[in-house]
Amino acid sequence: MSASPAQMPSSGLPPGQSRGECAHGSTQPPMRGRAWGPLYREWLKLLYQRRSYVIWAGAFAVPFLTALALYLAGSDSPEGGQGPLFMSMVTGNGMYVALASLSALLPFLLPMAAAMVAGYMIAGEAELGTLRIILLRPVRRGSILLAKWTMAMLYLAVGFGLMLAGGLLFGALFFELNPMVTLSGTTVGVWHGLGLVLLCCLYGLLAMACIVSLALLFSTLTDSSLTALIATIVIYIVVQVLISFSYFDWLAPWVFPHYFLEYVNFFRDPIYWDPILKGVAVFAVWSAGLTALAYLLFRRKDVLS
Repeated sequence: MSASPAQMPSSGLPPGQSRGECAHGSTQPPMRGRAWGPLYREWLKLLYQRRSYVIWAGAFAVPFLTALALYLAGSDSPEGGQGPLFMSMVTGNGMYVALASLSALLPFLLPMAAAMVAGYMIAGEAELGTLRIILLRPVRRGSILLAKWTMAMLYLAVGFGLMLAGGLLFGALFFELNPMVTLSGTTVGVWHGLGLVLLCCLYGLLAMACIVSLALLFSTLTDSSLTALIATIVIYIVVQVLISFSYFDWLAPWVFPHYFLEYVNFFRDPIYWDPILKGVAVFAVWSAGLTALAYLLFRRKDVLS
């Protein structure tokens, strides 16, 4: 006599799953790994996108191109006040290659990279139809949004790390790594200077958190990652243009692009902490506010595709 088939519990849910674990009427098994599972999945998605490697390669290549161009230019290298910050100091010390690269990338290319990766996080998945599949499972939308924001920042951190590594490597190959001269005229050792360069990169990464949050906000408003990217860059450029006019001097202290270049104060002796800390505070407020607004919109978003 054959065994009787297994029967579903009276609750109608799969074995081992409580009713509280279900959401939106889903009877699919819950997604496991509350802490690391969503982060790991988002990281794998980034690794399977070709543009991730293109941007990382660009972050590593910019220091090489900067060092090579200045090495070939020789005596025709930019003088003080010409080109990006610290560019004129590169030929005398390879330690400045990473700083010159940061100064060249931070005003536009790094914000574009941040807007590209964060703008894709929600809208890109809506384009592919995978966002609806994810939300059919009993998972909190807040955790999804937080995981995407965290992985976007980790993605940018890898880019900053590659830029720093490239700056040190090609700075040593084309020029020597010597003690650094601060903007105040004092000299600091190589390791001290390396610590200051690292602080500058961390400050730049915090600045990009605002762009990530803004792009993530637009990503919840549209189902097109390109639209989210364009909207973020347009807003960023408009703000930059506005605060360049003296009429809008009253606006500058309240918007985050105004503080992007305050990392240069790390190279004053003593360090000017006031503008740095004010910039960090502004970045934190804007990033937290934009992310919270993105969560409120995403929480009520109807995913139909």
